[in-house]
Amino acid sequence: MVFEMSIVRRAYAEILAHELKRTVRMLRAVPAERFDHRESGGDASTRELAMGVVRHVRRIDEIAFGGGTRAFRPDVPSRGEILLELETAFLGAQAALASLPPTRWAEVVPAPIGLPALRQGRRGELLWLALRELIRHDQLFAAHVRKAARNGANTTREAAGTSVGRLAIGA
Repeated sequence: MVFEMSIVRRAYAEILAHELKRTVRMLRAVPAERFDHRESGGDASTRELAMGVVRHVRRIDEIAFGGGTRAFRPDVPSRGEILLELETAFLGAQAALASLPPTRWAEVVPAPIGLPALRQGRRGELLWLALRELIRHDQLFAAHVRKAARNGANTTREAAGTSVGRLAIGA
């Protein structure tokens, strides 16, 4: 039995692309001065959360491709480098998914490190689990970016000084 249909593959690719676009928009929305700031003291910084998104996309690539992928650089990359790594990881995952024959979708493969308590599973199921983990991480990233943008906007308004009602002049 083949576990994959073209509709399922297309839906998966669309959801993955949507999450990537959303992440890129959020990453660009964070003010540069707040990129390494930890919003609630112990929370991760925007940079660390963005690098986590890259790791999740690389995990999807690893499952789809069936082998180890290039590790993310351990040093502290800039926003542009993170965007490049994110795009590279996404393009690799997208190419692997597009070239994946339907019979390989149902293959039992070892689960990559980081997926919830599984040693192995069908490739299609592992891909959906990895996508779910990416979406969860993306939601955490979105909440962090909203805080960073709100705090950055408050700082900008205070620096601009003059405000009339709700409208900040010069902000």
